[in-house]
Amino acid sequence: MPAEKRVFASAIEALFVRELGANLTPFARRRLREVGLDLEHPLDVSYPLEQWKDFVRIGAESLYSHLPPEQAHWWMGIHFMEGHLLASTGRVLSELAPALGPRWMLERLGQDLRSFNNFSEVRLEHTPRHSELWVNDVLDAHPSFVAGFILRAQQVAGARNVHVDVWSFDGTACTFLVRWREATIPQAVNG
Repeated sequence: MPAEKRVFASAIEALFVRELGANLTPFARRRLREVGLDLEHPLDVSYPLEQWKDFVRIGAESLYSHLPPEQAHWWMGIHFMEGHLLASTGRVLSELAPALGPRWMLERLGQDLRSFNNFSEVRLEHTPRHSELWVNDVLDAHPSFVAGFILRAQQVAGARNVHVDVWSFDGTACTFLVRWREATIPQAVNG
């Protein structure tokens, strides 16, 4: 385990530059600057995890002040995935994912999270009816952040009726129960 948990600039860029940039008010940008994220200057190479959590909290409060924190952070997770999909690697992922399916997307989740920080670990167990996904750190005070990220990733992979439930959460690590229905592919009509 690294000495200090760090979140890379690619995560900041995905969420706060590509996805939320135009939606952040001057007040939100000032609050972010006060805790160490100045979006008017080049990003640092990485940021301490606790600082990232402040950034996410401020974004959630700014955009979703009308929602309970758990729901606001869920939306931030969805935005995080959307920002990831706007990057070159994310665009390739969004093209491959429907063909490879939801299970493949879940199996890839650890690799995606590790590309954004120096500490993520993921374990996955499939059963006939669902998948259990353990994440060593949910990158936020609310597990709903990663739940939103997982949900959107599953949708991109073609899953329908996706449910991502918190099975257990110890304040850092979380086990999610992920259920979905595979998209049906119409059969070609023989002529």
